[in-house]
Amino acid sequence: MKACRKIAALALCAVLLVSLMPIVFAADAAPALQFDENGEFKILIVADTQDIDKPQKETIALLEAELDAAQPDLVVFLGDQIHGPSIGKSVERTQKALDAFLQPVAERGLQFAVVFGNHDDEGGVSKETQMEYYQSYPGCLAAAGDVTGVGNYNLLVYDSDGKAPVVNLWFFDSGSYAPEGQGKYDWVRQDQIDWYLETEAALAARNGGTPIPAYAFQHIIVPDIYDAMDIVPSSEKKNGAVEGYGCRKGTYYSAASVIEAGTLGEAPCPPDVNGGEFAAWKQGGDIVAGFFGHDHVNDFIIPYEGIDLVNTNSTGFYIYGAGENHGARLVTLRESDPTAYETRMLYYKDLIGTKLPFGFAGTWGAYVQSIVLLAVCALVLVLTGAVCLTVHLVKKRRRARR
Repeated sequence: MKACRKIAALALCAVLLVSLMPIVFAADAAPALQFDENGEFKILIVADTQDIDKPQKETIALLEAELDAAQPDLVVFLGDQIHGPSIGKSVERTQKALDAFLQPVAERGLQFAVVFGNHDDEGGVSKETQMEYYQSYPGCLAAAGDVTGVGNYNLLVYDSDGKAPVVNLWFFDSGSYAPEGQGKYDWVRQDQIDWYLETEAALAARNGGTPIPAYAFQHIIVPDIYDAMDIVPSSEKKNGAVEGYGCRKGTYYSAASVIEAGTLGEAPCPPDVNGGEFAAWKQGGDIVAGFFGHDHVNDFIIPYEGIDLVNTNSTGFYIYGAGENHGARLVTLRESDPTAYETRMLYYKDLIGTKLPFGFAGTWGAYVQSIVLLAVCALVLVLTGAVCLTVHLVKKRRRARR
């Protein structure tokens, strides 16, 4: 009996030890993200690579130069990593397209996060399938989430000692296309907003009731960007004003009096429907800045009601872009003041320093250039055929007269 009791006691101790091991390991494990020994944390935002399984050499050269120049602690892919319509339903081609820009990140041992844009799954390969492939890469910190869309999650950045979270990073799936009759682009839905508010409240509660300073990342900009700008006469187009997009078409907007840095190169293209995401950010009280892509030639910073709205130019040369101002955005956070950030664009003209791709691909993209070239070739063939037919008919008439 005593022997049995000893065995039982040993077994109970073993069970308790095993049950405590994950807790001990969790406490000792270094956090995935933390400020470096100098109290800095660098994020490289890469927007709209939007290429195919045979990527443009300029896209990859620029991406590699961006990575090497930034030496980031985290790379954020801001949506439209691939041009789904040009790839189609092939999972193999989709994975090959993803490999083109993920391999340079993996080769450098960098960690990365990702959100989806409106073109990523447009070829027919689902976001779920693509997310699984992202997660097969070392350094991937992205999660699918359990609310509308794929890729709603948050990442905490810990202090340089790895003990306490200092900054929170939010990632939202801004959707693809709106239901019929509600404009072109989708919007962040209510369950996503509820998830954000509930998670933010829980994080604040763990932080003594104070919101953890945060930064948001998603592909499509919030419609509130138009509220941040001034309505002006159409004559102000000569001074950089743009005509509104979607339901705002016919009204002209200027950022001249509000833009803090960068360029408003085209009309922002948010959803027509305002689902209340920006209002929720204000309610949460944690977000310092929201970072967006989607509009390839916008790299502005526009403050609005306490939150900076920041757009990033595209990196990819397959679809249209800003010519020599293709690039990525480097964001530097500091542990000493996480509510402030520094940012600058890393441009093609500064990183590569060579001529843009042949023809007008540097601005309109290889996709459009190929369509134009095909159209020109078709036109040449038609004209050649017409000339040949005309010559043949003329010769035939001459022979008939003889």
